[in-house]
Order: sequence, then structure tokens, then C-alpha cells
Amino acid sequence: MGCVSLALLAGCQSKKGSTPRQVTSNTLTAMVISDDHVIAPSLHDNGTAFKTYAANDAGADLKYSATIFKALIARALHTKPDVVIISGDITNNGEKASHEFVVKQLKRLSAAHIRVYVVPGNHDINNPIARSFKGKHQYEADSVSPEQFKQIYQQAGYGQAVKTDSNSLGYLVKPSKKTWFVMLNSAIYRSNYRQGSSTVAGGLTDGTLNWVAKLGKEAHQQGATLIPVLHHNTMDHTMIHQDYTIGYADQVRDVFSKADVKLSLTGHIHAQNIKSMRVNGQSLTDIASGALIISPHYYGTLKINQSSGHATYHATPLNVADYIKQHQSAQAARAYQKYDHDVLYAAGYNAALGQLYETRDENHLSTKQVQQLAAGMGEANIAMFRGTPVEDRTAIKAWKKQPKGTTLRAFMLATQDLKTNLAWCGGVR
Repeated sequence: MGCVSLALLAGCQSKKGSTPRQVTSNTLTAMVISDDHVIAPSLHDNGTAFKTYAANDAGADLKYSATIFKALIARALHTKPDVVIISGDITNNGEKASHEFVVKQLKRLSAAHIRVYVVPGNHDINNPIARSFKGKHQYEADSVSPEQFKQIYQQAGYGQAVKTDSNSLGYLVKPSKKTWFVMLNSAIYRSNYRQGSSTVAGGLTDGTLNWVAKLGKEAHQQGATLIPVLHHNTMDHTMIHQDYTIGYADQVRDVFSKADVKLSLTGHIHAQNIKSMRVNGQSLTDIASGALIISPHYYGTLKINQSSGHATYHATPLNVADYIKQHQSAQAARAYQKYDHDVLYAAGYNAALGQLYETRDENHLSTKQVQQLAAGMGEANIAMFRGTPVEDRTAIKAWKKQPKGTTLRAFMLATQDLKTNLAWCGGVR
């Protein structure tokens, strides 16, 4: 899976381009999101094929993806952060039309002098399953190459890069003299067309890591904070972490810590989660942003005191229902709220139902018990993506009574311990 062990030489290229005026205030504010998975409205008619596809998308609210993203833009225009950061999986399956829809919305932020920086996720480039939907059928849709991705997002990071990674689509931006974001491309997409799907796992080449190490030295010499942004997690966040945590994570964390990195911003796992660990004697924190496409549609607010190097972060649910009410109607907002809850609940419920029925005889479960346990898993699924403990205590008790080897039991009980995932504070320099 990993490409981090490839013996590639480090390299960077200086780049001159139009750079917005640097932030001079003491506090730099960034709105941080990930995994918005937008599908352009032009790619579907909300017909049978699309509804079936969307209902089986692991709890993602694909039906409202474009509306959710517009609500985010409206929120950013209202709060006016200095920077908006998107850490990958910008589109549903890398459709060119979806990228173009997203960048059209992002230009509204650029017009309001809000800097936008993006990196690709595993869904965004060379995706062989890019599709459009009409009636009862799916059709192949155009995807984008690495070079097309870079061109599309010229106003969303690449045009503001002061340095670029010669090994990947990574780049460095300096929204202020004291705060630098290194936007890293951890997605692997060269073999996607041969294998017929996007590669879930990710990695960084040795060349990219050597480049990060050099940037760390430069930032230290200039008294600046260096914050990596990438799609794949730098440490394990939940029980389900295979292919979500970056390949050769120990090596990545070692390079980060030696580059004086204290905080990284990631996504990919879709669940809102914050983890910290000691690496080479210092603290390293990885904030995995909850997927914007999944309820409660978090966006993060990162505030950095550029004098002290102290930072705070908190995740806030995006009020999509209020946006729909304002732009459509109260009835439309209620319909959205029901669908938004049901699609995520059903993903957990149906996954558990199938597995529990398969083992009901050996575990001596009645149909009623299977349904009760599946209902608990529906609630647990909501809790996991929300990043807070499951609220259904009856469901917890029912699962505790099951044999330790029961499928999904450990996952269910782990949702009791979800905490400290919505807020963080600490030093970043």
C-alpha cells in the first residue's frame, strides 16, 4: 500500500504568483473541513438510480451534498475566517463537473478575500468510478488528472503556493509570516484505472518527507508555525483504522516531530476525532475533521495566537436546516432533517442487522433481540460520526449482555468512550 519507502530525492520549487495580503492581526482564524464529497447537481436528476446509490453510501447525505456545501460557503461568508482549509475528498468520486461546481462556490470566498487551500483525497483524482445518474441508469462521467486538479484549484491554494513539492501535488502557503500550512498530497492514484477503483490507503514519499523536514528547519529559523494538512490520518483514531491511517505512520510522525510540528489536520475517516501522542519527547496532535457530508456536518474553527504560538480548536455543527429554510421553505428543511438522520441511522442499523441474523442461532437471539441490537447500532453509528458518546443506554446494556465474540460488540461498547473530540487547545510552535 505505502509509497513512503520509495527512495526519491527531496525537491522543492519556488513559485511566484498572486498572493493575497498576509494576515497581520495577532490571531489567525482558519475554518477547517474535510470530506465534503460533493456531487454536482448537473450529474443527477434525483431519479431512481441516484436515490438507490445515495441511500447506500455509508451514511453520507449525498442527496443534499451540494446544498450542504452551499450552506458552508454561506457560513464562511458570515464568519469571515482568514483561511478555509479542505483536507481532501472534495468530490463524490472525482467527477470533473463536481470539481468545477465546488471551485465555483469557492470563488465566492476568494472574492470576499478569504484564502482557500485544498488538497486531494483518495476520491478526487483519476477515479474510474466517476458517474452521472439519469432515471434508472448510471453513466460514466469525466474524472480529472493530477494536472487538471491543480489547474482547477488555482485560486484555492495552488496559485498562492510559495513552494511546491516536486514529488507530488503538495505545496506550501504562508497566510502570515508566523503561520505556514504545508498542504500534503497523501492520496495514491496512479494505479486506479488498472484496478478499477480509487485507492483508499495513502502515503508520502521519502522525497516529500525530506521536503517537510527542510520546511520545518526554515519555519524554526523564522519563528513560524508549520502545520501539515493531509487527507490520511497520522495516527489511529478509532477501532477501524486500516487504510485510514497513513502508510508508515511511525516514520511520518517522526519526521513531523523533528520538524517541530505539533498539530496536523486530516480527515478521511469521516468521524470527528482528536488524538494526541508523545513522539520524540514532544506532543503531536492529529485532528481528524468529521466529514462535512455526514451529520452533524461539522466544520472546525482553529484560532492561532501568532505571538504565543498557542491555538484553540472547536468543531461546530453546520446548521443546514436553517439554510434550507431560508432559501426554500420550512417544509423542505423538515424533509432534509428526517432524511439526514435516517440515512446515517440506517447505515448502522442495516450493517448490524445482516451480521446479527447470520449468527442469531449460535448466539441464541430472537428476531426481537436482533432488531433491538441493530437499533442500538444505528444510534452508535450516529454517535461515532458525531464524536460523542452514544446516548441510548438501553442499547448499551443489551450489547453488554452479548458474548464477547459477538460481531460488532466491541465497536458498540467503544462508543461509550467517545470524548474530547470536539475541542482542543495547545501549543503549535
